[in-house]
Amino acid sequence: MLGSSIPRFSCAVLLLVLPSIPVGQTVEQDVANSPLQISTQLIEQIESYSQQIESIESEAGPFDRAILEPLQGLTGVLIDANDLEGAQAIIQRRLQLIRISEGPNSLNQLPVIEELIAINIRLGNWDDVTDNFEIIRLFYAQSPDFSTEDLLLAMSDVREWHLTAIYLDGIKARVNHFQDARQVLRQQLQLAEETYSENDPSLIPWLYKDAIEQYDVVVFLTSKDELGVEARDHIARAESRGTEDYLREALNTVQRIRRIIESLNNPEAEAMAMIYEADFQWLIGLGTAKRLYRNAMNKLREAGIAEERVSEFFSRPIVLPVSEYYMTLEEALTDQNGNGYRITQDEDGEELVHMGNFLAWNESINIARQPPIPVRAASVSTELNTVDVRFTVYSNGETRTPRAQAAQPDEVRIRRDAQDAIEDMRFRPRFYNGRWRTLRGVTMTYRYPPKL
Repeated sequence: MLGSSIPRFSCAVLLLVLPSIPVGQTVEQDVANSPLQISTQLIEQIESYSQQIESIESEAGPFDRAILEPLQGLTGVLIDANDLEGAQAIIQRRLQLIRISEGPNSLNQLPVIEELIAINIRLGNWDDVTDNFEIIRLFYAQSPDFSTEDLLLAMSDVREWHLTAIYLDGIKARVNHFQDARQVLRQQLQLAEETYSENDPSLIPWLYKDAIEQYDVVVFLTSKDELGVEARDHIARAESRGTEDYLREALNTVQRIRRIIESLNNPEAEAMAMIYEADFQWLIGLGTAKRLYRNAMNKLREAGIAEERVSEFFSRPIVLPVSEYYMTLEEALTDQNGNGYRITQDEDGEELVHMGNFLAWNESINIARQPPIPVRAASVSTELNTVDVRFTVYSNGETRTPRAQAAQPDEVRIRRDAQDAIEDMRFRPRFYNGRWRTLRGVTMTYRYPPKL
């Protein structure tokens, strides 16, 4: 029976964790906020809600909607008492009541499922979190109340969760999560292609996600630890493709984006499209990239962008590929500045470039930026290893012998991880005073989740 799932607390259990009152502090001074007071209040609240539920059940039966309100209150109290499994059981009962009273497709389930996601994240029930996201996606797919754009965003939540789980879940699950995320993106691309016309700019964000994903495949395949071995076994062999094949597919995708933008009669957006195409040419190692960068500079000038802003943008080396697609130069610069990119001068007037923060996926996927965490999984938190590194970016976009300046925690392995990652990165080269130039003394704050 539904009512049987209401948890009961033992006063003795709660009192076991109470500390003694410090010497010199009276009971009167402490009682207002003491653990005893708090625990007593929690027990009283649990009993109160339990009695309300039992009263409604006895009068109207276990499926009456009136039970939902005290169940919601009980959920909050159990969370305050840190009884997460008890709260999980009550949330599941609330879901069952909504389905019975309002039907299996009731949208009122969505906020309750979001509560369940937060609880399962705190419990580390990663498979359950995945199932919760899939249920939400199913709602968006089946309900006429949501648009195609709503469904695409719900699918993004599922995909971003799989990408997040790569550094939360067990080592054996990492490649599976990545492959699941790739499958979701293929479904998103198919849906977007069916919804929008061939040259609709609405396709651009989804196409660029695909380009970034091709780069991410390369990072997986070239990982130097057991993840790389597993990825080569489960991805490279199954798909019979080399790393350059994925990068060329990414290049083909950004070239398609450029063709879409060329139909818009927007010179600045065309220039940005050239920059993104040149970025992927640069990652592949094509000599045409520098010429395309120069063409983009000229196009920006034609679009009326101030020479000062054009020079500022191209004088900044940056890790490739850029994670977001921007249609204006100002948006790209704003994103860099928001991430901590700053240029100052030392006492001698020499330029000091700090490239801001680079948040890596994890220790195995160390040169790819960590994908965004879905909003519904915002309760995910993890400590980060942080290393300040100084290095040189050469005119070919490569670095050599980066040196860690400080690390937290200050361990040799953590310093080495950051140095190795930056040495493997490829940077957009610096263009300054009419030439591609080496830039010395660059610094970056490199962060990544600790190894599980």
